[in-house]
Amino acid sequence: MSTDTLTKPADRGLPTRVLTLASGSAGSGKSTLAGALAEQAAAHGRTVCVIGLDRQRDVSRLLGYDDPDADENQLTLIDVVDGLGTLDQALVPGRHSKTKEPIPNLWLVLESDRLDSLSVKLAGVTGREMWLQRLLQELIGRFDIILLDCPGNLDLGTQGALIAATEIVGCTKSQEKEARGLTALEDKIADLHKTFGLMGMRDGLDWIVIGEGVTGVSQGKVYFDIERQVREAYGDLVVQPTIRDDVKVPESYSASLPVTLYNPKTEAAIAYVKVGKAMKLYD
Repeated sequence: MSTDTLTKPADRGLPTRVLTLASGSAGSGKSTLAGALAEQAAAHGRTVCVIGLDRQRDVSRLLGYDDPDADENQLTLIDVVDGLGTLDQALVPGRHSKTKEPIPNLWLVLESDRLDSLSVKLAGVTGREMWLQRLLQELIGRFDIILLDCPGNLDLGTQGALIAATEIVGCTKSQEKEARGLTALEDKIADLHKTFGLMGMRDGLDWIVIGEGVTGVSQGKVYFDIERQVREAYGDLVVQPTIRDDVKVPESYSASLPVTLYNPKTEAAIAYVKVGKAMKLYD
């Protein structure tokens, strides 16, 4: 499919929300959440851009591009960092992985397997942690929502996304490893804020989304207690509802589709729709 047939959003002075989806732990459901929120916000008429920062390229896969590095003529995010093009030139339409039809209102900047070289590429750059904030200026005002899907670590890619965010979304599960990742994320935010707070960086989490949660004590008291502790610790920051464990989520990943597009009537898809509404991404 050629992108020439689709018109990229122009600058309309939109009050762009930049949501960074992050965690101090891998496997916390960030890409699944990014794909579902992006697809639903676009379906509700919002103009959405997704930028993936993970060399695993999961969100690119969910939104129609199984192997972004395979197309030598298509710019990826790391190509933009290398100065081979701009974010505007790297924009591609989100598309249905099976039909290849474009998803209206949804655009993305593709990930690359070479994103693990980001720290090396920016080693000599002054204020290198602000690399993404500088790049994003080209897109601000053109999209209602920009979603930044971070890798499962707190390295330079995630740091850049945290600094660039207007809202920070902590992603976790009803498991100890992922819950501890929230604490690590908070520590990193606090550390970065000391230096970049005067430049507008957020000073804490704005939302917390719990994925793959159990439905009751019968499914595992430890998991149930961890979810309860997260809700007690973070209060209103925790978005309702919890995304309950649902076989359709791994099925949708295997099908390379957001679960909200793969099976919109499944429990997890319905929960993701409600999460987006709770975050006021759409009505």
